[in-house]
Amino acid sequence: MRRRILFLMSDTGGGHRAAAQAIGEAVHHLYPDQFDVVIEDIWIQHTRWPINRMPGAYPWLSSSGTRWWQMVWTLSARRRLRQGMLKTASVLTSRGIVRYLRATRPDVVVSVHPAMNHLGVRWVRRAGLPAPFYTVITDMVTVHPLWICPDVTGCAVSTEPARQQALALGMPAHKLTVCGQPVGLRFAQLTGEKEELRRRLGLANGRSAVLIVGGGEGIGRVYDIARAVAQQAPTAQLILVAGRNKALRQKLAETAWEIPVQVHGFVHNMPELMAAADLLITKAGPGTISEAFIAGLPLILSGYIPGQEAGNVQYVLENDAGAYAEDPADIAALVRSWLAPGSDRLPHLAQQAARLARPHAALDLARFLTQREGVAPIPQ
Repeated sequence: MRRRILFLMSDTGGGHRAAAQAIGEAVHHLYPDQFDVVIEDIWIQHTRWPINRMPGAYPWLSSSGTRWWQMVWTLSARRRLRQGMLKTASVLTSRGIVRYLRATRPDVVVSVHPAMNHLGVRWVRRAGLPAPFYTVITDMVTVHPLWICPDVTGCAVSTEPARQQALALGMPAHKLTVCGQPVGLRFAQLTGEKEELRRRLGLANGRSAVLIVGGGEGIGRVYDIARAVAQQAPTAQLILVAGRNKALRQKLAETAWEIPVQVHGFVHNMPELMAAADLLITKAGPGTISEAFIAGLPLILSGYIPGQEAGNVQYVLENDAGAYAEDPADIAALVRSWLAPGSDRLPHLAQQAARLARPHAALDLARFLTQREGVAPIPQ
């Protein structure tokens, strides 16, 4: 009999769904035909206004430079206000979600969203389900108190700094494990020479490849950064990923560039692009940073969301796996310096990035979430 794993999440940013999908892929890889994996945007699909409008407001709230998200983050970390928010949210959400849980009867429930831990435990209890409840913290370093519910069955974090924060916030040590950030299995499966991969991708051999990624929505100063790098690094070539931002993709494609440039929209071959590149310029999202570590790719972080991504920048800098710069001219100067003839900076950064890699994080998490008696897979 197939068992069901339910992931509770919401598309407030792309990282929650991506983490759930990576773990789900690993579950199917390890235990074929033994589990059904269900990934639900709980807010949109099973609540009413105003909760079901929250995912749509997140991109505006968390836009780079806005003060609003920092305010939301800071205020919700205060205990009394947080408890009031959770109590109100419980009243607004419980009926529909409890009804859904009773109908689907998952064997394991996993939260990959900070707002669904205290609430999630309550929902499962009210539904009368015996299912174990796990939290997978998808923020790499900085742990918001909403993530921490001591009543969960177990809690997984990405890094040792995150584990220390979770302990300080009250998570029992025996419930914590460090698994790394879950990313797709393809990132750990690439083989072959960089030059051969570049040939297959249509890139120029003999030129260092700089990958600039704007995330799934193409946010950030991708165009300005690309222009600055193209003008300051004449021996480089650029791989530009505009995501779903069609206007940005068109603008990039129509520009007369000083060096070879490839322009992409939303891509499904990010593992190959990272493996072909020599360095990555991106915002400080945990999934992208973890993917870069696996690829041994030095990072220039060009921005971060206040609150949950601030610690990611510090983690990269403290481990000497990259640099932080917001101004396109400063970013271009870093690229020029790292690519200068005779410089040993880039190989050192690549070595440091690779040292931080956890390529099997999704597989480790799949095992962690299915270890309980009554849920554990049947030996093949």
